[in-house]
Amino acid sequence: MWTAIVKEFQRLCADERREGIIAAAPLKSVRLLPEQNVYLYRKIEQRGWDKDNTTAISLGLAYREEEMRYIPPEWVNSKPERSPWNHYACAYRALNRALNLISRTLAEGFGGIGEGATLEGLVDQVAHVRDYYPLCVSHRSVAEAANLGWRGKHGLIVTPEFGPALRLASVFVPGRIDSPARELRGCGECRACREVCPVLDKGWNEGDLDRYREMCRRRIEALGLEDEVCGICVRRCWEAVRQD
Repeated sequence: MWTAIVKEFQRLCADERREGIIAAAPLKSVRLLPEQNVYLYRKIEQRGWDKDNTTAISLGLAYREEEMRYIPPEWVNSKPERSPWNHYACAYRALNRALNLISRTLAEGFGGIGEGATLEGLVDQVAHVRDYYPLCVSHRSVAEAANLGWRGKHGLIVTPEFGPALRLASVFVPGRIDSPARELRGCGECRACREVCPVLDKGWNEGDLDRYREMCRRRIEALGLEDEVCGICVRRCWEAVRQD
């Protein structure tokens, strides 16, 4: 089944004219928050599946190089005049919608449950970042368990192929499916993301992940771009990975 899933994923990526990456792991190896477990396990139980015999599939769809270069290369507190930053926001939205289609198509084709890329339009409607947690699964946790990439110092998934310049979605299917092993090197001594982002550096130093995520959410809201993005740490990390 894995070969068939990969082939279909590659076909769907080609339809979107995007590069993609896919990996899988047993659901029981995915570390989700308690609220997210409740959300996902309810869906699995409705299907009559055994959650201990379910596979989590991580899907990544990559940004193009020109889209990454729409992001400012250095820290700014507000959108510069005549900045192309919103083109990155448009790419973010396009990737999300493509992943929503791909995850839904794979789920329908292989009898699974598709979880789309993001919950768009909520950044200015929730009171705190924790309000997201009961509404979704963590695609980053699925990707980490599947060894699609490693968790970077900015909290995002970093891959050897694309750095952090990708969006994620997930599909869950009944039964056990194994994907080929991947070797990941991790961040090592690299601090590129923290050096460019004072919000990240402050949150990381204080050791409060929820606080950092909330600070990031508020910054995104304040930027007022056409979608819920910033991306400055993403660009800097992407550049660092390309240099290695």
